[in-house]
Amino acid sequence: MTIRRRALLGTLALPAIAQAQGGWTPDRPARLVVPFAPGGSQDVLGRLFAQAIQAVTGQQMVVENRAGAGGILGGEAVARGPADGLSILLATAGQTTIPKAIGRRMPYDPQADLAPLMQVTDSPVALLAAPNLPVADAPALIAYARAARDPLSYASTGIGTNTHLIMEDLKARERLNVEHVPYRGAAAAFNDLLAGRIALMFVSVPSVLGFSGGALKVVATTGAQRFPSLPDVPTLTEAAVPGFTASIWTGLALRAGTPPAAMAYWTDAFTRAMAEASLRERLEGLGATPASGSAAAFATLMQDDLARWQRVVAPLNISLD
Repeated sequence: MTIRRRALLGTLALPAIAQAQGGWTPDRPARLVVPFAPGGSQDVLGRLFAQAIQAVTGQQMVVENRAGAGGILGGEAVARGPADGLSILLATAGQTTIPKAIGRRMPYDPQADLAPLMQVTDSPVALLAAPNLPVADAPALIAYARAARDPLSYASTGIGTNTHLIMEDLKARERLNVEHVPYRGAAAAFNDLLAGRIALMFVSVPSVLGFSGGALKVVATTGAQRFPSLPDVPTLTEAAVPGFTASIWTGLALRAGTPPAAMAYWTDAFTRAMAEASLRERLEGLGATPASGSAAAFATLMQDDLARWQRVVAPLNISLD
């Protein structure tokens, strides 16, 4: 079925949907706020979701990029905007749990000012080792980093990012002798890793899949199961650190106080969109595992995420203000 035909059928179905959701339907195009610049992985995800919503409902959805302050400006646009059901945040830990865990001053309270809708993707991170490091797998890397006389440098995509905090969590658990070197993005870190100037790093699986600048030594991923696009790479929990998992998630949130009928409308719309095989295939091709679930499940995920990062950052004295 073509997208145009799906959109037509979605439009014809709108009266039934409205009746099921207490009569609420958008009276103008909705906006999906992506708190990052155009062209990045989150922007690509946002545009895929917007297209999928239009395909299944006939409802126009405009992607609005609100980059800045690590994504907090995008979060503010929704958290401080009208509670009319027409603005949806494509949320990550960068606008919700991590800033709060670090104690960063924010223009909104993620828990009080945002209403979780659902999680939509989940992606593990990959553990990489420099080519010149004398290790071939995750157990050897963990042992080498634990026994190192001088600290090994590890890269992240910035202070207070997922890749920084996940490594600090692993460092504390496994007593690794490593020190942090923050970068502005994965590309520069990859170059230094391949050149041997950095010993190890965590990076998102999409970044690994999209890299074409050389042979990366991927020793593990951090999901509960092996990642389909990297079937020969074991998980960290099966290879070296039982029970250690971590992921980069994406979810949807609206302004707190949004009418329940509007929340129900978008829950139904995104649930149907996420069931589309074409969308799921495209997400998986980008290294993002499709996810779904209730608002309560997403709220619990964020609460657990916040508790984890608060525990990790407590001894680190991190400040981004």
